[in-house]
Amino acid sequence: MNRRQVLKSILSALAIAGYVQADRARASGMMGNGMGDMMGSSGSDDSAMRAMMSPENRGPMRTGMALFQVHAQVQRKVTFLPNGIHAVTISSDPHAIALLQAHVTQMYQRLAEDRSFPYPASRSVPVMFAHPTLYQRKLDYLKDGVAVTETSSDPEMIQVIHAHAREITRFVKEGMPAMMRGMM
Repeated sequence: MNRRQVLKSILSALAIAGYVQADRARASGMMGNGMGDMMGSSGSDDSAMRAMMSPENRGPMRTGMALFQVHAQVQRKVTFLPNGIHAVTISSDPHAIALLQAHVTQMYQRLAEDRSFPYPASRSVPVMFAHPTLYQRKLDYLKDGVAVTETSSDPEMIQVIHAHAREITRFVKEGMPAMMRGMM
């Protein structure tokens, strides 16, 4: 088993554990804020941090961190659809535009190549990478950013897509504090 397969297995196990934990919480009447709880904790331990900063992941992490630095220059509008989302994320700053386009391109390319991305600040990303064939992605480059449409026919994946859209919107609005809360 190679590193990629081991990491994929670990992320899948974390996603499944989150769903099991949520089912137990729901059964005991303790389900709190929907999909965020269903996806469980982000598992931000030392091994997750090492994986996140591996040579293969440094580029996407740099792009993501740079986006946090320019978050105040980014605007985002999400339309929640019955089967997913349509999100338009734009900026008037050329550097922010380039970062937005690069980040989404990198993530979609990794999904297409089945190369997981350990990201402890997000509860939805591990689930999305564990099940990339359960949803469809469409990326349109705009002169001032990106337009993304993500849809699924799977009800649980639709909830994950919605949760991810809310996470990204918080990142855009709040920047680094929203990311740090996601890691705790």
